[in-house]
Amino acid sequence: MEKKNLDRKGAMNISAIGLFAVAILLAVITMIMSTKVAEGGWAEFLWALGKLQDFIQSLENRWLIGLAILLVYALKSFIPIPFPFIMIMTGVLFEPELALPLNIVGFSITLSIVYWYGRRLDEGVAVHKLKKYENVREMLNHAGKTKLGVLFLIRLIPSIPINMASQFYGGIKFPFGKFMVASIAGYFIKLWTYSVMGGNIAQPFTWHFMAPVIILLVISGMTVLITNIALEKRKGENKDGNN
Repeated sequence: MEKKNLDRKGAMNISAIGLFAVAILLAVITMIMSTKVAEGGWAEFLWALGKLQDFIQSLENRWLIGLAILLVYALKSFIPIPFPFIMIMTGVLFEPELALPLNIVGFSITLSIVYWYGRRLDEGVAVHKLKKYENVREMLNHAGKTKLGVLFLIRLIPSIPINMASQFYGGIKFPFGKFMVASIAGYFIKLWTYSVMGGNIAQPFTWHFMAPVIILLVISGMTVLITNIALEKRKGENKDGNN
């Protein structure tokens, strides 16, 4: 059991360090490429990409595209379409001031469908679905009545399936309003990041594109470290209480 805990702790620490390392690497690449990109063959490609984005954003009846995006978010409840892909494409098709609200609404649709599907399941089924996600189970086991805070952290930590966690919270009959608020608040930095990335897709080696990505990686890494420390502290308190 002790070895298992060490493996979990080590894996989370390595994950956090990896996120920090990628953030630093992207910062260095951006500093280098932002001064060189205009000199190479990238210039024509990026110009064409920018023109395509301008054309798409000038189309009439874009509200139909918005409805299509919301439909894709609904399908995401059942089909494994990556959230980042949908959110970045929304940023490509709409200005940031429209892309972000549209992504928030779409994300809410996915959450709602999966939550209410999970609510129809027995609690035991919902718990069983989290069996292979040891970190999440440990967080929930030590959460007690603070499952709202754990949900916020779950949305921040990379690699934890959004739909799986949503089914679980529906399965344990967690209040829907609190579930939505914590989920959107925890995922907001990603919603913002992907929306901005899409809006700056024609400038991939500039700070306009990379800065949100670097911020997201740093926040995610800090969240993993803080969560790891909190779990170890709670385990220590439980162990002392049992002695």
